[in-house]
Amino acid sequence: MDDLQDLKERLVAAARMCYTRGIQTGNGGNLSARLPSKEQMLIKASGISFAECSVDTLVVADFDGNLVAGAGKPSRESLLHGALYRKLSRVQAIVHCHSPWAIGWASTSRPLPFATYHSEIKLKGEIRVFDTGSYAVPPSFFPEILGLFDSYPELMAFLLKGHGQVALGGDIKEAVYTAELVEETAQIAVLGRLLEKENV
Repeated sequence: MDDLQDLKERLVAAARMCYTRGIQTGNGGNLSARLPSKEQMLIKASGISFAECSVDTLVVADFDGNLVAGAGKPSRESLLHGALYRKLSRVQAIVHCHSPWAIGWASTSRPLPFATYHSEIKLKGEIRVFDTGSYAVPPSFFPEILGLFDSYPELMAFLLKGHGQVALGGDIKEAVYTAELVEETAQIAVLGRLLEKENV
């Protein structure tokens, strides 16, 4: 099996995992993986559900979001993925999903607190919220988002107000695990805040 085919199958498996675990429903969200030794990525085509993702619904795009190979239009967030890949050589895969607890917490506009010791160890920095006022992150916000990694070089994720989370990984499996941890951390943070208000 060639490397590209293997990478496609791993992205499909990751998409199904996100869907079955409830961190992405409908046809939103996107995921990608860096192609070795190129300024290119394998990314889900726009408008395709994670549940329906297949090797045929993944496309190759360059870091400027231009289609290189495949049938379909690269995800509208391909520019953001490309900017993150250019900035962070350690990042090999990205999962952006509309996970509900993360979106719920992002509505506060406050950084996500480390609700567990595990999250503090694994997420490696302040999980900040960016309010881009858009369904897709405009390039004008890229300098602010990328600047966060100057303060936290090993940071694994950030939140988008009203939009979801962006999780990073050294491979696609790690990116999915990061997304799951962010969602779990947000859920615990929201529940903890509610319990505090109830004085339980």
